Amino acid sequence: MRPGLIVMALFALAGFSPASSQSVPQPARPDGAALFARHCAVCHGDRGQGVSAIVTIAGPNIQAEHNQGQVLAAVEVGPSHMPSFSRILSVEEMRAVSDFVVQKIAVIPLTGGNVSHGGILYRSYCAACHRTAVRGGALAFSGSNAPDLSEKSPAIIAGAIRSGPGPMPSFSPSVLDDKELASIVDYVQTVQHPPNPGGLPMHWIGPVAEGLAAWVAVLALVAVTTWIEWGGKG
Repeated sequence: MRPGLIVMALFALAGFSPASSQSVPQPARPDGAALFARHCAVCHGDRGQGVSAIVTIAGPNIQAEHNQGQVLAAVEVGPSHMPSFSRILSVEEMRAVSDFVVQKIAVIPLTGGNVSHGGILYRSYCAACHRTAVRGGALAFSGSNAPDLSEKSPAIIAGAIRSGPGPMPSFSPSVLDDKELASIVDYVQTVQHPPNPGGLPMHWIGPVAEGLAAWVAVLALVAVTTWIEWGGKG
Protein backbone atom coordinates (compact mmCIF):
# COMPACT_ATOMS: atom_id res chain seq x y z
CA MET A 1 0.00 0.00 0.00
CA ARG A 2 1.25 3.46 -0.84
CA PRO A 3 2.41 5.66 2.08
CA GLY A 4 -0.18 8.35 1.18
CA LEU A 5 -3.01 5.86 1.37
CA ILE A 6 -1.74 4.64 4.75
CA VAL A 7 -1.79 8.20 6.13
CA MET A 8 -5.33 8.79 4.84
CA ALA A 9 -6.47 5.53 6.40
CA LEU A 10 -5.01 6.55 9.77
CA PHE A 11 -6.83 9.93 9.58
CA ALA A 12 -10.07 8.14 8.75
CA LEU A 13 -9.65 5.78 11.71
CA ALA A 14 -8.98 8.76 13.98
CA GLY A 15 -12.25 10.37 12.88
CA PHE A 16 -10.98 13.51 11.23
CA SER A 17 -9.48 14.67 7.97
CA PRO A 18 -6.43 16.94 7.42
CA ALA A 19 -8.80 19.82 6.53
CA SER A 20 -10.53 19.58 9.92
CA SER A 21 -7.28 20.28 11.75
CA GLN A 22 -7.20 23.81 10.38
CA SER A 23 -8.31 26.59 12.77
CA VAL A 24 -11.87 27.82 12.35
CA PRO A 25 -12.03 31.58 11.55
CA GLN A 26 -13.34 33.56 14.50
CA PRO A 27 -15.98 36.27 13.94
CA ALA A 28 -14.64 39.82 13.98
CA ARG A 29 -14.99 41.62 17.31
CA PRO A 30 -17.47 44.51 17.29
CA ASP A 31 -15.95 47.94 16.62
CA GLY A 32 -16.41 49.90 19.85
CA ALA A 33 -15.44 53.21 18.21
CA ALA A 34 -18.04 52.82 15.46
CA LEU A 35 -20.73 51.77 17.94
CA PHE A 36 -19.95 54.75 20.18
CA ALA A 37 -20.15 57.14 17.24
CA ARG A 38 -23.48 55.65 16.14
CA HIS A 39 -25.27 55.35 19.47
CA CYS A 40 -23.51 57.49 22.10
CA ALA A 41 -21.86 60.53 20.51
CA VAL A 42 -25.17 62.32 19.89
CA CYS A 43 -25.53 62.83 23.65
CA HIS A 44 -22.00 62.43 25.04
CA GLY A 45 -20.04 64.08 22.21
CA ASP A 46 -17.64 62.48 19.76
CA ARG A 47 -14.82 62.66 22.34
CA GLY A 48 -17.00 62.04 25.39
CA GLN A 49 -16.86 65.74 26.24
CA GLY A 50 -20.58 65.93 26.95
CA VAL A 51 -23.36 67.94 25.34
CA SER A 52 -24.97 70.92 27.06
CA ALA A 53 -28.69 70.71 27.85
CA ILE A 54 -29.06 74.22 26.42
CA VAL A 55 -28.13 72.93 22.96
CA THR A 56 -29.82 69.52 22.69
CA ILE A 57 -30.36 66.32 24.64
CA ALA A 58 -28.02 66.45 27.63
CA GLY A 59 -25.27 63.91 28.00
CA PRO A 60 -22.65 64.25 30.74
CA ASN A 61 -18.93 64.35 30.13
CA ILE A 62 -17.55 60.80 30.49
CA GLN A 63 -13.86 61.56 30.01
CA ALA A 64 -13.10 60.49 33.60
CA GLU A 65 -15.04 57.22 33.54
CA HIS A 66 -12.40 54.54 34.18
CA ASN A 67 -14.70 51.81 35.52
CA GLN A 68 -15.56 49.41 32.69
CA GLY A 69 -18.22 47.70 34.79
CA GLN A 70 -20.07 50.96 35.47
CA VAL A 71 -20.02 51.87 31.78
CA LEU A 72 -21.33 48.44 30.81
CA ALA A 73 -24.11 48.69 33.40
CA ALA A 74 -25.10 52.17 32.16
CA VAL A 75 -25.28 50.98 28.55
CA GLU A 76 -27.34 47.96 29.52
CA VAL A 77 -29.69 49.53 32.08
CA GLY A 78 -29.80 53.20 31.10
CA PRO A 79 -29.56 55.39 34.24
CA SER A 80 -31.66 58.53 34.60
CA HIS A 81 -32.88 59.74 31.18
CA MET A 82 -30.38 57.61 29.24
CA PRO A 83 -32.08 54.84 27.24
CA SER A 84 -31.24 51.18 27.73
CA PHE A 85 -29.41 49.52 24.83
CA SER A 86 -29.99 45.94 25.98
CA ARG A 87 -32.48 45.36 23.13
CA ILE A 88 -30.41 47.23 20.55
CA LEU A 89 -26.86 45.97 21.13
CA SER A 90 -25.62 42.47 21.78
CA VAL A 91 -23.60 41.66 24.88
CA GLU A 92 -20.38 41.68 22.86
CA GLU A 93 -21.27 45.05 21.34
CA MET A 94 -22.00 46.57 24.75
CA ARG A 95 -18.67 45.25 26.02
CA ALA A 96 -16.90 46.72 22.99
CA VAL A 97 -18.45 50.14 23.68
CA SER A 98 -17.53 50.06 27.37
CA ASP A 99 -13.97 48.98 26.53
CA PHE A 100 -13.68 51.86 24.06
CA VAL A 101 -14.89 54.37 26.68
CA VAL A 102 -12.42 53.37 29.40
CA GLN A 103 -9.47 52.83 27.01
CA LYS A 104 -9.89 55.76 24.59
CA ILE A 105 -12.47 58.23 25.90
CA ALA A 106 -11.38 58.35 29.58
CA VAL A 107 -8.47 60.78 29.34
CA ILE A 108 -8.96 62.59 32.68
CA PRO A 109 -6.93 60.84 35.40
CA LEU A 110 -8.35 60.78 38.92
CA THR A 111 -5.14 59.99 40.79
CA GLY A 112 -2.75 61.88 43.05
CA GLY A 113 -5.39 64.02 44.74
CA ASN A 114 -5.13 65.54 48.23
CA VAL A 115 -8.31 65.93 50.29
CA SER A 116 -7.08 68.89 52.32
CA HIS A 117 -6.00 70.86 49.27
CA GLY A 118 -9.18 69.78 47.51
CA GLY A 119 -11.22 71.41 50.28
CA ILE A 120 -9.43 74.72 49.75
CA LEU A 121 -9.98 74.54 46.00
CA TYR A 122 -13.62 73.52 46.39
CA ARG A 123 -14.36 76.48 48.66
CA SER A 124 -12.63 78.79 46.18
CA TYR A 125 -14.23 77.55 42.96
CA CYS A 126 -17.33 75.48 43.78
CA ALA A 127 -18.91 76.33 47.14
CA ALA A 128 -20.47 79.59 45.91
CA CYS A 129 -22.92 77.55 43.81
CA HIS A 130 -22.87 74.02 45.22
CA ARG A 131 -22.56 75.10 48.87
CA THR A 132 -19.99 73.85 51.35
CA ALA A 133 -22.03 70.72 52.08
CA VAL A 134 -22.09 69.90 48.29
CA ARG A 135 -25.91 69.88 48.30
CA GLY A 136 -26.40 72.57 45.67
CA GLY A 137 -28.65 75.58 45.77
CA ALA A 138 -30.51 78.25 43.80
CA LEU A 139 -28.61 80.39 41.29
CA ALA A 140 -30.19 83.83 41.18
CA PHE A 141 -28.13 84.93 38.16
CA SER A 142 -29.37 82.07 35.95
CA GLY A 143 -32.77 81.26 37.38
CA SER A 144 -31.79 77.62 37.88
CA ASN A 145 -30.36 75.41 40.60
CA ALA A 146 -26.82 74.16 41.07
CA PRO A 147 -27.21 70.36 41.32
CA ASP A 148 -26.80 68.39 44.50
CA LEU A 149 -23.45 66.56 44.41
CA SER A 150 -24.09 64.30 47.38
CA GLU A 151 -24.84 61.30 45.15
CA LYS A 152 -22.83 62.12 42.03
CA SER A 153 -20.05 59.76 40.96
CA PRO A 154 -16.40 60.90 40.77
CA ALA A 155 -16.50 60.60 36.96
CA ILE A 156 -19.58 62.84 36.67
CA ILE A 157 -18.06 65.46 39.00
CA ALA A 158 -14.70 65.51 37.20
CA GLY A 159 -16.35 65.61 33.79
CA ALA A 160 -18.60 68.52 34.80
CA ILE A 161 -15.62 70.49 36.09
CA ARG A 162 -13.84 70.09 32.76
CA SER A 163 -16.82 70.59 30.42
CA GLY A 164 -19.01 73.06 32.34
CA PRO A 165 -22.55 71.82 31.59
CA GLY A 166 -25.38 74.35 31.36
CA PRO A 167 -24.61 77.66 33.11
CA MET A 168 -21.62 76.18 34.93
CA PRO A 169 -18.24 77.48 33.69
CA SER A 170 -15.64 75.01 32.48
CA PHE A 171 -12.30 74.72 34.25
CA SER A 172 -9.55 73.84 31.81
CA PRO A 173 -6.19 72.35 32.86
CA SER A 174 -4.74 75.86 32.75
CA VAL A 175 -7.06 76.79 35.64
CA LEU A 176 -7.18 73.45 37.51
CA ASP A 177 -4.60 70.85 36.56
CA ASP A 178 -5.33 67.12 36.76
CA LYS A 179 -3.97 66.77 40.29
CA GLU A 180 -6.05 69.71 41.54
CA LEU A 181 -9.11 68.27 39.82
CA ALA A 182 -8.52 64.92 41.52
CA SER A 183 -8.15 66.74 44.84
CA ILE A 184 -11.56 68.40 44.47
CA VAL A 185 -13.15 65.05 43.57
CA ASP A 186 -11.54 63.42 46.62
CA TYR A 187 -12.85 66.22 48.85
CA VAL A 188 -16.39 65.88 47.50
CA GLN A 189 -16.25 62.13 48.09
CA THR A 190 -15.14 62.77 51.68
CA VAL A 191 -18.09 65.11 52.23
CA GLN A 192 -20.40 62.55 50.61
CA HIS A 193 -19.23 59.85 53.00
CA PRO A 194 -17.82 61.60 56.08
CA PRO A 195 -16.22 59.61 58.90
CA ASN A 196 -18.83 58.66 61.46
CA PRO A 197 -17.88 59.76 65.01
CA GLY A 198 -20.87 57.91 66.43
CA GLY A 199 -24.25 59.07 67.62
CA LEU A 200 -27.18 60.19 65.48
CA PRO A 201 -25.92 62.15 62.43
CA MET A 202 -29.34 63.66 61.59
CA HIS A 203 -28.49 63.35 57.88
CA TRP A 204 -25.43 65.56 58.43
CA ILE A 205 -27.54 68.71 58.53
CA GLY A 206 -24.83 70.56 60.42
CA PRO A 207 -23.66 71.52 63.92
CA VAL A 208 -26.18 74.39 64.36
CA ALA A 209 -29.23 72.24 63.67
CA GLU A 210 -27.86 69.31 65.66
CA GLY A 211 -26.96 71.60 68.59
CA LEU A 212 -30.48 73.08 68.53
CA ALA A 213 -31.96 69.59 68.67
CA ALA A 214 -29.74 68.77 71.64
CA TRP A 215 -30.86 71.90 73.51
CA VAL A 216 -34.53 71.12 72.79
CA ALA A 217 -34.03 67.62 74.19
CA VAL A 218 -32.32 68.97 77.32
CA LEU A 219 -35.05 71.57 77.93
CA ALA A 220 -37.70 68.88 77.45
CA LEU A 221 -36.01 66.73 80.10
CA VAL A 222 -35.84 69.71 82.47
CA ALA A 223 -39.55 70.41 81.90
CA VAL A 224 -40.49 66.77 82.53
CA THR A 225 -38.44 66.51 85.73
CA THR A 226 -39.84 69.83 86.97
CA TRP A 227 -43.38 68.67 86.29
CA ILE A 228 -42.72 65.38 88.14
CA GLU A 229 -41.26 67.22 91.14
CA TRP A 230 -44.12 69.73 91.44
CA GLY A 231 -46.68 67.04 90.76
CA GLY A 232 -45.31 64.95 93.66
CA LYS A 233 -45.57 67.94 96.02
CA GLY A 234 -49.17 68.46 95.05
